Amino acid sequence: MGSLESGTKEPLGLGANDSRFDWRSWAILLLAGVVAGFVAWGAGELAHSFFRPRTYRVEIMGMVSMQPSRESQKTADIANSTLAFAILGSVTALMMGLAGGLAVRNPGRGVMVGLVAQAAGAMAGAAAAFALIPIFYWQLVPDSNDLLTPILIHGGVWTAVGVVGGMSFVAGMNAWRQVPVAAVFACVGAFTASIVFHVLTGILFPHSSSSEPIGRSAIVRLLASLLVTVLVAIGVAKGTLRRLPQPGQSGPA
Repeated sequence: MGSLESGTKEPLGLGANDSRFDWRSWAILLLAGVVAGFVAWGAGELAHSFFRPRTYRVEIMGMVSMQPSRESQKTADIANSTLAFAILGSVTALMMGLAGGLAVRNPGRGVMVGLVAQAAGAMAGAAAAFALIPIFYWQLVPDSNDLLTPILIHGGVWTAVGVVGGMSFVAGMNAWRQVPVAAVFACVGAFTASIVFHVLTGILFPHSSSSEPIGRSAIVRLLASLLVTVLVAIGVAKGTLRRLPQPGQSGPA
C-alpha cells in the first residue's frame, strides 16, 4: 500500500521475500531443466551414431568382413560424444535463458538471450568434450571398477555446460551481478550430477559400462541428460533467487 500511495512502482516479480515470485521462479527453472533434459536427449538420440567408424577388410579363417579398427572406432566415439555434449550445452543454455526471461515476465528477452547463449553452450560442451573424452581411451583396457575417472571427466564436461547455462539464466533476468554466483552454483549442480549419475548407474545398470563417454542404453543416456539439466537448474535457483533485490530496491544491474 505504501508504494501505491507514494505513486512509485515496485519492480515486477523481483522480491526476494515474495514467496509467489520465489515459487514461480523455482517452478520455471525446474520445468526448463526437465524440458532441456528431454530435448537434449531426443536430439542426441537422433545424432547418436552420426559419425561412423572407418571399416577395414578383415579375413579370419577364410571369412572376409568389414570391421572398424580400434583407432577408427575411438575416433568415431569421440566425435559422437563431442556432438552429443554440444547438443546438451546448446539446449541447456537456450532453456535457461528463456527461463530467466520468463522469471521476470520478459519472454522476449529470454528468447533473445537463449538464442545467443545456445551457440556459447554448444561451443562449451564441444570444447570440454573434445579435451576430456579422450582420457577414457588412455588405458588399453578400461577399468570398469574405476568410478573416480569417469566422474571427473563427465563432471568436467558437464560443468562447462552448467556454467554457460547459469550465466544464460541471469542474463535472461538482466541480473548481471549474479553471474559469478550463478556460475559457481551451476558448477556444483553439474558436478553433483556426475557423482549421482555414476553411483545410480553402478547400482541400477551395472552393465552400462561407466568407463564409456556415452551410455550404451537410451535410458542411461536419458538419465545423464536429465540429471545434468535439472541439477544445474536447482543449483542456479539456490544460488541466485534469494540474492535478487527486495521490493523497493533498484532492479538488477
